Amino acid sequence: MISGFVANGAKVVAAVSGVEAPDEVFRRLLPDAEVDWTDVADISAGPWPVPDPAAVIILARTPTDLRRLVPLRGVLPLGKRIMVVVVETPSWHDAPHVAMSRGLGQRALREVRVLRYGTSGWVVTTRFAKELPSGDVAAAVARGLTGHHLNAYPLPAAGLGEADLADWRPGDPDVTCGGEPETSGVTSSDLAVRAPGAEWPDDRIPTVARSSWSDLAWTTIGAPGGYDALTELSPDHLPPVDERSVNPRGFLRTPVKGVGEISQHDGRWTASLDGDELVRFPESGLVTDTDVDRLRKLRGLRLTWRPAHTGPLSATRIVAGLSAAGVPLVAQDPPAWATAALGEDLIEHLTDGELPADLADDLRREERSVLLRRCALRAHGTTARWNSLATAAGLTLPSPPTISVVLATRRADFVRFALDQIGRQRDVDLEVVLALHGVSASSPEVAEAVQSFDRPLTVHEMPAAAPFGTVLNEAVARTSGTCVTKWDDDDWYSPDHLADLLLARAYSGADLVGVASEFFYLEQIDLTIRRRWASEMMADHVAGGTFLVSKETLDALGGFRPVPRSVDIELFTTLLRAGGCIYRTHGLGFVARRAARGRHTWQEPVGYFLHRAKDQWRGFRPSRLMEPA
Repeated sequence: MISGFVANGAKVVAAVSGVEAPDEVFRRLLPDAEVDWTDVADISAGPWPVPDPAAVIILARTPTDLRRLVPLRGVLPLGKRIMVVVVETPSWHDAPHVAMSRGLGQRALREVRVLRYGTSGWVVTTRFAKELPSGDVAAAVARGLTGHHLNAYPLPAAGLGEADLADWRPGDPDVTCGGEPETSGVTSSDLAVRAPGAEWPDDRIPTVARSSWSDLAWTTIGAPGGYDALTELSPDHLPPVDERSVNPRGFLRTPVKGVGEISQHDGRWTASLDGDELVRFPESGLVTDTDVDRLRKLRGLRLTWRPAHTGPLSATRIVAGLSAAGVPLVAQDPPAWATAALGEDLIEHLTDGELPADLADDLRREERSVLLRRCALRAHGTTARWNSLATAAGLTLPSPPTISVVLATRRADFVRFALDQIGRQRDVDLEVVLALHGVSASSPEVAEAVQSFDRPLTVHEMPAAAPFGTVLNEAVARTSGTCVTKWDDDDWYSPDHLADLLLARAYSGADLVGVASEFFYLEQIDLTIRRRWASEMMADHVAGGTFLVSKETLDALGGFRPVPRSVDIELFTTLLRAGGCIYRTHGLGFVARRAARGRHTWQEPVGYFLHRAKDQWRGFRPSRLMEPA
């Protein structure tokens, strides 16, 4: 019970997302109030049906469901007293906070209370000096829960024809809902999604028509002429995965439970283990972050394709969401409609491998997870979906982030090796700044390596006596990319290393991302080891030769300290103390080389690494994701 929020018998309205029995929640929170609630699927783009409420409640089952209400900020009711309730949150979430901007109500804020709800939920109550859109408060809490500093997506600016299309742009408060044209003469959006047959009031805005899951239910498709809808399916027909909340975060390398099943009961898809139901997915096929959390302890899930009342859109949406979260899935013999909706690449990863061995072995299982998540996020994430729709509509999109690779070395004989590792990076736009630390650019090894490198390259010489931090700062000063990444001259990197970092940066919202320092090749004894490091989590450090940070953030921190060693740890500490955050993604695409002592800035004997090894293999044995390294 929340005391003091409203007077007894007060008129309260609520917008509900994902909660099947909201009256029970309202009776628990406000037993003496009458709450008039509307589900997200039934919210009208017009005036709220109950005018001048004493309070407004935003009720969501999970953070993913809360983000479904954010794009509806323009049609949600106003209020001075606004409560946001999230019934359950995943284990990796911290307590929420109200991260409103000054221009959208922060100065009018008079009171905030954050309380627990149940075992993992939260209640945030707010009081303002004037009426504000409840959607702005929902957006602020959603931002505080997911860790993203900005609730923003790249262009195009989006429009939604109706509130039940909110899944097409989750978490974005800059959405126009209902299609109202702008009075200033500037279009309200660049691209809009509408229901089939619906009109859009501004003919300057290109639109795409998209059916809901119920329009493509098996009962509908089975009607005369209904199967024609299956021939039109493509990835662009699936509502996107909300990658800001459904992503690899929380992945467990060593799960404690076995392989579960995805099956159907009463027309609903469920995930179960040994007959016990773990997750019951909604009819729409939406996968939430708490659903993923419940499945993290499983080795994986087997999916049998079988028609049910939910229909192909719901089924493939579940597969896309679980794949984006990195849940190891096995699905053989997909029907043609599944391949059409999910894409051949994702289907190939679902059906590929030596099963069940791929799920029994920890490393093979994680490799499968990475391949699935990488493919699903790139093909079915919100940003990817709108980029695809915009491209099909002939719109011009902003360029993706560019990367400046900073390579500082004292060893001329390793320049070619390092540049070869950088040269095989794919799906990224990069440049290299080669900082020669006491090495001459005219030396034969350097000159030959530079000559054969076919990407943008800047060479800068620094004296041997310069501190390592100073060398890095001089190199960064010569970069032009959106992001800066540090590269070690003697370590191995997968061809997707940089692309994976950009992906982790997008879904984590972290200021700095890097990989787990797991794999080491101990050159002295010809042994590869894997250490016990957790990944896909917020952390206080990452492997020093892997981190990626925006140049803007690096400049704000003052760059690297001008010290001879430990520059990485010093940077991480400075960032965390300044209020930033670090995300550690998987370490399968990086192998550090350890040779004789004295050849590295981080110097530890072989025994140090052997003592911390979880696995070890004779010879050079990287993950298969390294490809030919």
